[in-house]
Amino acid sequence: MEASHMTTTNFSTIVIMLLSSAIAAQSSGDVGGKPKPTDFMVGACKNVSNFSRGHNEGDKYVSQEFCISTLQSDNRSANAKNLHDLALIPVDILKERVVTAGGNVKKMLHNTKNSTSSTARHLRICELDYAATASILNFYDALMRNYQGERSAGHDDDKPLFSKLPECVDKVYEVSSYCAIALLDMPGAEALLKESHQLDMLINLSIALLAPYKDLES
Repeated sequence: MEASHMTTTNFSTIVIMLLSSAIAAQSSGDVGGKPKPTDFMVGACKNVSNFSRGHNEGDKYVSQEFCISTLQSDNRSANAKNLHDLALIPVDILKERVVTAGGNVKKMLHNTKNSTSSTARHLRICELDYAATASILNFYDALMRNYQGERSAGHDDDKPLFSKLPECVDKVYEVSSYCAIALLDMPGAEALLKESHQLDMLINLSIALLAPYKDLES
């Protein structure tokens, strides 16, 4: 009887400890492994929702919900102090996704029976496009990380100015668009098209976050 009482007591203690840990985690804002959106993050994403980068008037590729969910996927967003810090998050995600997308294209190209078919030609365009996108993305990512900030802008010609940051990501968008165009004419490319659209969303999010820098004088 005494042993049973001790077992019940120990079990109750463990339950209390687990509940306390769960409550502490929830109160700290880390719910479901994601950081709680900060006021700065929410404000930045609200401004992003007003950003349009489509070819037609009224096109909007970035929503506030997409912005917040993307930034929440990285714990760095909780400590971000400026738009530059936030913009690096979708860029880092993009770097991984481009490699994955390129791998998917190579697999489909490998499984294509007729190497001279229009499908194979479209896939080769995507293969080359994603390889080029990965290269230019790494180059501009390094420039973005070398960003010197507003206060010292113009003091070092070897470092990019804040007004040049949006141009860095914009160049990535220009290169990555060739695959999306090629896939439009390719049968059975729904999955690849969806993947390409997701990449565009991440690029546009980064551009949108950096858009205010364009208005600053260099």
